[in-house]
Amino acid sequence: MKHVLLRLALPAIVGAILSGASSACPATDVRPATIAEFATPSHSSSPQGIDVAADGSVWYAETTAGKLAVRHPDGTSSEFLVPNGGQPFIVKAAADGIWFTDSARHAIGHLDPRSGEIDEHTIPSGASPFFIQIGTDGSKWFTETAGVGRLSPQGAITEWTFTLEHPDDNMEQLSLDPWANVWFVERNFDGAGAAGTNKVRRLNPRTSVVSTYAVPTLGGTPSGVVANADGTVWVSEYYANALALLDPLVAPHSDETVAPDTRKATGQSAPSTRTVSARVPPTQTAASPVVHTVQPVVTRGWIEFPLPTANAEAEDMRVDVFGNVWFEEDAGFLGRLDPYAARFTEYAIPSTNSGYYNIAMDARKGRLWFTEAGVFAPVTTKIGDLTTRH
Repeated sequence: MKHVLLRLALPAIVGAILSGASSACPATDVRPATIAEFATPSHSSSPQGIDVAADGSVWYAETTAGKLAVRHPDGTSSEFLVPNGGQPFIVKAAADGIWFTDSARHAIGHLDPRSGEIDEHTIPSGASPFFIQIGTDGSKWFTETAGVGRLSPQGAITEWTFTLEHPDDNMEQLSLDPWANVWFVERNFDGAGAAGTNKVRRLNPRTSVVSTYAVPTLGGTPSGVVANADGTVWVSEYYANALALLDPLVAPHSDETVAPDTRKATGQSAPSTRTVSARVPPTQTAASPVVHTVQPVVTRGWIEFPLPTANAEAEDMRVDVFGNVWFEEDAGFLGRLDPYAARFTEYAIPSTNSGYYNIAMDARKGRLWFTEAGVFAPVTTKIGDLTTRH
């Protein structure tokens, strides 16, 4: 598949850039799309993290409502209230249920959808978790304000703490590579240049060695990260207005060893109140794509692809089986990058001022799901999906 051959294709990408094959010219996409939007069961609920389960159901967090929500394949929805004032943020669907971060209760939570039971594992340090990923061994990895943590299948929490670039930074997204290394990024909202952040880090949990890579654009502020099967890593640079491909074997970096702290997590279980909503038909909008071929910028170990939309503020990304990078832009777009052609395709989200967004990919049906958290204006909060037609 294309994504496993990406490292072999890097010289071809660079060759196309040097030969001038890429140019900043717009074009028309041959694949129109439809965007379907569904109002969340709880209004103004700030839907955020989203994931697609094996049965095709779509799970997401209604953060300000304190609920976990699911849209079933038949179009009905269910909500589960997180007890004791919990506020779920990012969710991951697993074979054993739904895992989520609960920043309000400083815990990693788990929902059993069949029983409605919610277990929460309190982080011993009191840190607030943000993003979460599930390892192949069943461990749960998560970012904290100044670190990374792991909840083991046995219930122990190990935390690694780092020095931030600025006092108001926080660790943002994380991704696990095939060798069980943890990639994560640091960001803030202070803008580009000296005020912005620069660091992309890789933690080897077996040795506790942390390797730090600086993004090519000063203060580019890395926000999203996806580790590829071949060892390369995609990074979204929020304020540099670019998606960047990192080759860790070539790019300069520094190494340090950070001593971890391991303690048993305290836990509590409580039943959740479940409510069911009837099927609500979506609002469907034809999405006319706009295509731009761009001129990438090559530096040692990095290729930056500048986004065609100014101040796009890209963050969340997913890579499909063809090696295309799907992403959201807080400016109100969903996008796809074909790195081999240096070509971006962008689709406008119909509801204005509906960000911020998280995305998830349903590869079986060719759908990109997204949340509309409505943090920019008092709008009806929604989830939606983008379906391209071939």
